[in-house]
Amino acid sequence: MNRQERIGYSMVGAALLLILAGTVGVTMDGTTSVDVVTTGGKTVFGNEALPEHSLGAIIAADLTLNWDREDIYVVIVEEDEKSRCESSGVLGGFESGTSCTADDPDVIAGSADGSEGLTWTVASGIHYAGLGTVPGAPSISESEVVLDYEVNLHASFGLYFLFFLLGIAGFAYTRMS
Repeated sequence: MNRQERIGYSMVGAALLLILAGTVGVTMDGTTSVDVVTTGGKTVFGNEALPEHSLGAIIAADLTLNWDREDIYVVIVEEDEKSRCESSGVLGGFESGTSCTADDPDVIAGSADGSEGLTWTVASGIHYAGLGTVPGAPSISESEVVLDYEVNLHASFGLYFLFFLLGIAGFAYTRMS
């Protein structure tokens, strides 16, 4: 095996290893706690946006969120939906129907079951997390909810395409004379 073939097969091997590593990805997890007020089924949003995902073309991020209380729901919405809900009035003065609740049709991801949790494939753009108390659920006296989160970063289509091109280039390099 000559030098050119070794380099080419090394490129193919590296591409295969990168594809495997991209499939497995990296997982980060943690826990945080948030004080909650009784919202009567309406959503209250955080003041800060969720971190933006600007590398969506090459890296995909999946968020899994679980919490410890049965009377809480969590939603993720875009910036304009948050603005619309906040401009519709203070707590108790919201629009009627499912607007600004867990059942709002503009909710990107949401769940009212903390043990099942919320799963969201992070998209580009500015998003906000909101939470509220489930209407009709027994009110728990404690005002703190513990959120366990897990973010899995893995390769997206764009990165797999680059790895594929590396493998093809390596194979072609072995065939050149």
